[in-house]
Amino acid sequence: MLQSNVLFLLQVLQSDLDAGASDSSRVGAEPLQQATPPPSSEAERRLAQLKNQLTTLTSALATVTQEKSRMEASFQADKRQLKQEVEEQEAELHALQMHKEAELHALQLQQEAELHALQLQLAESRARIITQQHERQQEQDDHALQLRELQRILQQERDLRQDAELQEGAESQSHLQQVRDDRDELSKKLQAAEDERKKPDPRAEQLQRELTQLKTRIQDQISAETREACEAEQRSCEAEQRSRDRAQAAEDRVSVLELRVSELSELLGSSEKQRQREQHAAQRLREEVLQLEAENKTLAIRSEGRTEGRSEGRSEGRTEGRTEGRSEGRSEGRTEGRSEGRTEGRSEGRTEGRSKGRSEGRTEGRTEGRSEGRSEGGTEGGSEGGTEGGSEGGTEGGSEGGSEGRSEGEEPLDVVALKEKLQQQRSPELGAAQELQEQQEQQELQEQQEQQEQQELQQLRALRDEFERHKLRAQLVLKNKNSRALEEARDQLSELKEARDQLSELKEARDQLSELKEARDQLSELKEKYINLRVHSDEAEAAQRRVLEERQQLAAALQLQQRREAERAAALHREQLQLLEAELHKQRGRTMQLLQEKEQELEALRAAAPPQEPDGDALSVALRRAAPSEPSLLLYAEQLARKEAQAGALRREKHRLQDELHRLQAAALADAERHAEEAAALRGRGDKLQRDQSREGANMEYLKNVTYKFLTLQDASGRMQTLNAILTILSFSPQEKSCVAKLQRSAWWR
Repeated sequence: MLQSNVLFLLQVLQSDLDAGASDSSRVGAEPLQQATPPPSSEAERRLAQLKNQLTTLTSALATVTQEKSRMEASFQADKRQLKQEVEEQEAELHALQMHKEAELHALQLQQEAELHALQLQLAESRARIITQQHERQQEQDDHALQLRELQRILQQERDLRQDAELQEGAESQSHLQQVRDDRDELSKKLQAAEDERKKPDPRAEQLQRELTQLKTRIQDQISAETREACEAEQRSCEAEQRSRDRAQAAEDRVSVLELRVSELSELLGSSEKQRQREQHAAQRLREEVLQLEAENKTLAIRSEGRTEGRSEGRSEGRTEGRTEGRSEGRSEGRTEGRSEGRTEGRSEGRTEGRSKGRSEGRTEGRTEGRSEGRSEGGTEGGSEGGTEGGSEGGTEGGSEGGSEGRSEGEEPLDVVALKEKLQQQRSPELGAAQELQEQQEQQELQEQQEQQEQQELQQLRALRDEFERHKLRAQLVLKNKNSRALEEARDQLSELKEARDQLSELKEARDQLSELKEARDQLSELKEKYINLRVHSDEAEAAQRRVLEERQQLAAALQLQQRREAERAAALHREQLQLLEAELHKQRGRTMQLLQEKEQELEALRAAAPPQEPDGDALSVALRRAAPSEPSLLLYAEQLARKEAQAGALRREKHRLQDELHRLQAAALADAERHAEEAAALRGRGDKLQRDQSREGANMEYLKNVTYKFLTLQDASGRMQTLNAILTILSFSPQEKSCVAKLQRSAWWR
């Protein structure tokens, strides 16, 4: 478009320049007498403007040519590329076409085989129809021959009848009366046939009875099925109600059992905790008993060791340690044992008894003297620490405090005694005095030891008694605890049994729930069966209705056919009656003419005969002449009636065969039309399959580009070309192409 516009502008400029040159030439050709006016500025300006336009146009033309060459080069490249793509697509399309042609060939072969089979069937049906037509034609020819033979025989009979009519003079009246009787008889037969025709057809009555029986049977079946369905629904409702009740009871029982199980678990937890506490207490008591036994053994061993030999330092340290340890252990055991318990009294009595027994035993034993320490420590510590510390501060705290105070207080006292012995050995001048003092001290020690042994024996007896009491108490406590534990265990066992029973009940409830689910499934199956039965009953009812309608149509057709046959028979009887009446009229005319002729002959005979001959003789002679022809007339009438009956039966058979032929022809035409429709449908399916297969191989990108171009183009011819391309790619059918072409011609595509 741009190039054409540029060329157009160049042509316009060239024409303007040519016009300017022509003007200048015309101006130069004028006579020289006229003065040439100076060139006007407007012409120069226009010429400069035109030159400028020419330069711009030439530059534009150069750019346009360059753009054109570039576009041509790109177009050629695109063209080559598109050509290559088209060749590739053509190769692919050729391969696809070959594949589709092979498939189409196979499909065509299959269709041809089907068409061949259909054509064979059609040929067979045509052959059957042709053979039936030939048979009908042969039957018609036979019937025509029979009719011609009958007509010939009838003509012969008519000739014979005409010959016999000449001999019927006297018997015409009797024959007329006989014919009238025959007419009455025929009318009676016709009336009987009409009455018989008016009677209902037994086949229609039988069909009606079968129809009523079928209706009643279907109604009974439907009512039975509805009753069964109602009973099934009622049973299902009852089963659902029972299942709901069972489920509710099971849920209640499950909730109660869950509560019981939670209570049992709590009881088991509490009993387990109590049992653990009791086990800890029993273990603690066993440890205390073992500790008491160990203390008794240590006390017995120490008492035996003390009787064998003790030194003065040991006695002072022991007495001071005993007194201080027992006093402190007793006081601390009383206060803290009452408040905090046995464990704290033990620990504090031990620690304080050890520390104070050691420190005070050492200091007081060194300062105050061995004698005072021995006497005071032996008497006071043995008595008070043994009795009061054991009884009031707790048997365990006092005994442990005293024993540990004694045991730990003896070890440093032995060291002090050794030191004193060493000092005695170092100072020989004090040896005698010390020996005296030692003897006295030994005597005192022996006395104190005896007293102490008695006190220790008393303490041992008291400890043994207390230990026995404690053991009995512990045994009672253990027995009580064991009995309680046994009772609790029995209760727990009973509760566990109840829980097991409840679990069994839960299992039964689960089984009932499973049975309920099975019942629901059975109910759903019954519902489905009921629906299926209902559908089958509806289908059976519809089928019975169709059969009933077909039978009604058949009955209507039979009634119509019977009515037509009755009308045909009535028309035939009317024609026969008309023919008979015409023949009777003819016969009457002939008989009258014959009578007239006979009368004339009689008159002539009377005139020619002698007068003595009576008239009755001539009449009797005529009657005698006419009498032999009477059997022939009856035989003729009988044969005529038989032939007419045969002709009517043959005519009815002919009509029936014609109707059958028409019906067969209509069925053959319907089959041919159906075969033609099926063949057309198969061809359409084959074409559609071919189009679908060819459409599958189309390039979607190319189709998209073509569709986009079709939607964006404004030119009608371009849109038509792209539309044809789209129709070709998508393999439109001829009907679809025609529809699209019609729409293309309308304004919607423009």
